[in-house]
Amino acid sequence: MSSPAEQFDVEHWLDREQLHELLCKSGALPPAASKILMYVASGAPLGHRVEESASAIGGRLQMSTSATSRAVNALLAEGWLEPAGRIVGVQTYRVGPAVYGALEIDKTGARLEKEDRPLATVRHLPVPTPID
Repeated sequence: MSSPAEQFDVEHWLDREQLHELLCKSGALPPAASKILMYVASGAPLGHRVEESASAIGGRLQMSTSATSRAVNALLAEGWLEPAGRIVGVQTYRVGPAVYGALEIDKTGARLEKEDRPLATVRHLPVPTPID
């Protein structure tokens, strides 16, 4: 059985313009989550995992363990990151489907044709509780 990373034909790294676009389109993320997303997006070709644990990434970015954990969980919940398997029992990550959607690219890095693009992105907002 092959890993998802092995299904990619050519390594495609996000270029400067794509990283800039990703930074702009992910601007609603908390700063800690944005830092981790940009680290992962620039740290490995599309579809490949960054060979570091979340705590190691947080350490390199001078973030606390709790801030790193909250940021990674937020990125996983919104699809910006996805689990990429374990190395010696430690979870690793790669960019998730939200990155491909935001940049309007497929998993090889090629631009999606207009008919292949999603019509809309649905995000669920928290519903406030009524005050009695």
